[in-house]
Amino acid sequence: MMNAFFIRRSSLVGLVLVLSMVLLAGCTTMKCRGGVEGARVPGIESSPEPSEALELLPVSALRDDLVLRQRVTIRWLDGEESFEAVLQKRESELLLLGLGPMNVVGFSLRVDEGGVHFENNSGRDLPFSPTRIIADIQRVFYPWIDQEAECRDCERRGAWGQVQVIERIGSEALEERRFERVGVDGGWQIVISYQDWIRDTSIPGLATLRNDALGYQLIVETKSVELIDSQ
Repeated sequence: MMNAFFIRRSSLVGLVLVLSMVLLAGCTTMKCRGGVEGARVPGIESSPEPSEALELLPVSALRDDLVLRQRVTIRWLDGEESFEAVLQKRESELLLLGLGPMNVVGFSLRVDEGGVHFENNSGRDLPFSPTRIIADIQRVFYPWIDQEAECRDCERRGAWGQVQVIERIGSEALEERRFERVGVDGGWQIVISYQDWIRDTSIPGLATLRNDALGYQLIVETKSVELIDSQ
C-alpha cells in the first residue's frame, strides 16, 4: 500500500524559503568554496570504475519540477554519515542542499547546462565526489526505461550505453532497479530497492541503493514532496 505522505501543488512558500535562506546564509556568513571535492574514502572513490558508471542524464529527463525534503544516510565499511537534505529539480537545474542545525546549508550541489557545481561550507570532507552523488540521485529517482513499457508483476529491461537496466515491477509499483555492466575487463552491479511510494507522485518514500563493488550503501527517506506548478 502507498503511504499518505504530505504533498502540495500550491506555491512553494515553505521549502523555497528554506532554499533561499540557507543559500544566502551559507554564502554570506562563511567563505563559499567552489569546486572542492574533499578527501575520498578508501575503497570507494579510490576504486577504479568504468566511466559510464558516472555518466549523467540530462536534468530535464525527470519530467516533474519538484522539491523534496529528505533524510540521507551513507554507509560504508568503516563509517556512516547522515544528514537532512533538500532536493529541487526545476526545468534544467538540479539542486541538492545538505542541511545542518537550524537549516544552515552545509554543502550545495547544483547541476545545470554548465556542468556540476559544488560548494562545501561544512568544514568536513564529503565521503563521495560530487559527480558520484548526482549519479546516484539520478539512478534512484530518474526514469531509465521507456515509461510506455508499463507492466505489473513483471520484469522489464532497457540499456544506457553498455549498461543494462533491469526493473522488477510488483503488483502496484517498482520494487527493484539494477544497473549491470558485464565485460571482459570485469563488471559491476548497482541494486536499488524501493518501498512506500508516495501517493500521486513518482517518488518513493524509501529507497536503498547498494553498490557492493565499491562497498557502500545509500538510504534516502523522502519526508515531503512539493510539486512546482509550471507557469
